[in-house]
Amino acid sequence: MLAAPSAPHDYLGFVEARRAWLSESAVAYEVSQALEECYAVSLALAPTDPLVPVSVQRSWAAMAAGETLAAPCRGFEAQRIDPNEVLALLRYAADGGEARARARMLLLRDVAAPKEEVLAEIPALLSRLDASVVRDVGAFLVRGETDVLLGETPVPAHVAVIAWELAACDLGYACGPDSRLTLGHCAFGETCGAGSYEDALSRTESREDFEAARGLRNGIVRALRNADWRWLGLAA
Repeated sequence: MLAAPSAPHDYLGFVEARRAWLSESAVAYEVSQALEECYAVSLALAPTDPLVPVSVQRSWAAMAAGETLAAPCRGFEAQRIDPNEVLALLRYAADGGEARARARMLLLRDVAAPKEEVLAEIPALLSRLDASVVRDVGAFLVRGETDVLLGETPVPAHVAVIAWELAACDLGYACGPDSRLTLGHCAFGETCGAGSYEDALSRTESREDFEAARGLRNGIVRALRNADWRWLGLAA
């Protein structure tokens, strides 16, 4: 089981210290994700309508969470992040065999493209039990669907994506109270004070959907550990 590494406290320093080693697939992936994170934060925290007081738009706790998310990205203001560079690094890492990059690239496929074209490679990715891979692959499998099969039972896509995210948390993805996922929910979903990402989700999802997802997450983790691809809907 491979937990996702903790987020850097200084993304710019993290990126610059690794530029000399970008020929290594793992490094290219890690740099791409640092840049992607700060690019996403810059968009999410873009200046709001100057005619509306900030305190009316978001609570003070949400603003504090947003500041905590933005702080590690300080320094990128002077050098705008190019999303094309992020994609190029991610594609390079994926072509080099980096499993986390290959999983991430699945999310960039055209939503209308048949998933069957890539299903054969997914068990090998998931067999690593890498939390980042599990989260991205789960999101890919559910994207664009109304229902998916889990345990040979149709499950609403919205419930399934929550279940995959909770499974990733169980496998080591950063989901604690100070994680970027939980802070993001506070900053943009007003779930401040949550003790974990799971707690934050429980405050925004319907009780029925959340309890269904909690039950399915155990099945997903069991299936991953036992390589039960049929349960996950990946084998006929």
